[in-house]
Amino acid sequence: MLNQEYRAILSRLPIKNPSHKDMGMLCPHLTEEEAVRLFYTGEGIVACPPLRVRGAFQIVFYQHERVEELTEWRDGVKVVVGKKNHPATLSYGGASRTINSYVHKKAHTLCGVYPATNEAIEFAEKNWGNNLVLDNWGDVGELFIQDPTDLVNDKHHTDQPRTKAVLYIALNRGVNDINRDCSKPESELLDAAIVEMSVDAFINDELIGDRGGFVDYYCANCGDGLSLSRCSGCGATFKDDGCRSGNSTPLSRKMVAFLRANGHKFKVDPEIAWSKEKQLWLH
Repeated sequence: MLNQEYRAILSRLPIKNPSHKDMGMLCPHLTEEEAVRLFYTGEGIVACPPLRVRGAFQIVFYQHERVEELTEWRDGVKVVVGKKNHPATLSYGGASRTINSYVHKKAHTLCGVYPATNEAIEFAEKNWGNNLVLDNWGDVGELFIQDPTDLVNDKHHTDQPRTKAVLYIALNRGVNDINRDCSKPESELLDAAIVEMSVDAFINDELIGDRGGFVDYYCANCGDGLSLSRCSGCGATFKDDGCRSGNSTPLSRKMVAFLRANGHKFKVDPEIAWSKEKQLWLH
């Protein structure tokens, strides 16, 4: 089995009313009988093989079928007004790490260890060990690539730029350190610091480890940063939702190349944003 094959299996989650075969497929490091036993016992949590980080593991959990009582308050009394059935379900529980996933082990805290952790790690090492890396980075970030020329209006959003992609990055230095460094334009400093990039949320869960990480917003139209309510480059506007801290730095060249390789198309050449950034840095 290759890690791409296993990634495709993970994408089936959540699985309602899973069969024993489903449980076995999600646990290639175990026999089907072992997988079923672990999902049916204890908290129903099983460690599964990592995709990118050596010494990490994905987490899948099983919830038994249950009936939920629906209640409401009537004249100060809570009464049952109905019932809702929830089928048995296999669900995704994120990713976790062993201390051996870090190059500098003493600088990090040990995360939880779950049933079949060792077997999951050994399976990945044996089958796609050449694609695994140890964590030697200092910071991680989620970069939301949003289009301010395509606004979303629904019950959760008002005039908000539509998210076209999410780019996950790992850096060999802290992002705050980069923000304070004025030796080069910031996008060039980011380029030099990039260790890992992905557009896969499953892999991002492995990259994070015991860090909090940072979030930034960029324009899917021109590649420049999104400030509180407008694009710093193309100038398209949107409503300030109180989430953004403001960003005037464009995506770096490596980021743009990676997004393009994964199918994203910029309507405006990011070279314009890089040229503007360079001129501001020179002055």
